[in-house]
Amino acid sequence: MFASMLMFCEVTNPRQLWDAHWESLSDDIEAMTCCERDDPAVTLSEDALKDRALYEIDLVLILNGHHLEDFPTLPKSNYIPSVHGRNRLVQEELAYDQHSMSTNVNNVEDRLNDD
Repeated sequence: MFASMLMFCEVTNPRQLWDAHWESLSDDIEAMTCCERDDPAVTLSEDALKDRALYEIDLVLILNGHHLEDFPTLPKSNYIPSVHGRNRLVQEELAYDQHSMSTNVNNVEDRLNDD
């Protein structure tokens, strides 16, 4: 929902919104981490919770053609997904809009040289 608000609601101060609601935005992060690590005793620090929540928000943004970097007032995530079986760079590369790229190729193809 946070990512949707950033993309579609013209939030004037994303950082203020993040600071006010980061706890509710990250309330399931610890449970996700317990499942991923198969360890019900996992506890995460506040910084680790924020990092993972920002990472998950960035994934949603990437799937919709945006990045956390598009919102310069928001903190950046230091979460390292490869440790947990996800690779952010691979996900980002796979998140392109195939329809848009296909249309672009069709439009540009006609302008190529015959050589």
